[in-house]
Amino acid sequence: QTAAFRYVKGVGNGMDFIRTDLAEEMRDRVMTETAKGEIGEIDGIVYRETEEKGVRLSRLEIQTEEGEKRLGKPRGTYVTISFPTASNFGYAEFLGLCDAVAREIRLLCGDKRRILVCGVGNDVFAADALGVIAARYVLVTHHLKEMRSPYMDAFADIAAITPGIMAKTGMESADMVKCAVKTASPDAVIVIDALAAREAERLARTIQLSDTGIAPGSGIGNHRSALNEETLGVPVIAIGVPTVVDTATLVYDVLSDKERDEKALEKLSGFFVAPKEIDVIAENLGKLIGYAINRAFHGDFPYEEMAMLVK
Repeated sequence: QTAAFRYVKGVGNGMDFIRTDLAEEMRDRVMTETAKGEIGEIDGIVYRETEEKGVRLSRLEIQTEEGEKRLGKPRGTYVTISFPTASNFGYAEFLGLCDAVAREIRLLCGDKRRILVCGVGNDVFAADALGVIAARYVLVTHHLKEMRSPYMDAFADIAAITPGIMAKTGMESADMVKCAVKTASPDAVIVIDALAAREAERLARTIQLSDTGIAPGSGIGNHRSALNEETLGVPVIAIGVPTVVDTATLVYDVLSDKERDEKALEKLSGFFVAPKEIDVIAENLGKLIGYAINRAFHGDFPYEEMAMLVK
């Protein structure tokens, strides 16, 4: 069980090995296929994009059933934050990006202050360890809030769980999270997981947030139960970073139409490529997401104090 990969249809030629978990990539692909260079938008989808200090933020809202069909994604809001690199963050860059992610988490969660954080993934495989690393940097307060200490009034009620993978636990991640939801009674669940991208340049340079939940392992045939509002009974915010790209998509992009052999490319499908610095990237982005959750719910908690309390 690795990242939450997902099959996506190719460019009108029957291919089914091109994969992505990113809603923005799906929109770009549909726009390329249908608009033919003309300016326009897809029915049932609202898209806005801004950029500030080298960080690009896009907000995509799927509002209708037609929009769901066109993008192959459930109805909801998808926020994509893109940045130059995660392998060598400067301190100022880290803080600025962390604040940007925290703002989007607040917007998606609204006034909810009782949160269960779920770090999905395999902690021994760097490309799939993002969720586990992020959960490690979350300042959990649920046990302290239960004590009703007046010193905790400024903090939100945050619990965290890392359910691991079925190969190690023998249990569905969703079943374990359901038990945690019953125990912690959160207003919302935040699920963090590694994703797959279609374009190599997006690897470790994109953070996607959505209010639609997530289905771990779905794209590679590991049909694990989805983590969403329907299965957990509370709103689910998903945060993911693409850490791998399918080899077939890389080869497809560098070949011309005449050189592409669909059968040969299908043989490459299922082999995934990650950046060579994936261990550093996973640690950096896991820490960033964990810190952003702290900032979103603990009253702009100072980063210096975070560094002393969570490691």
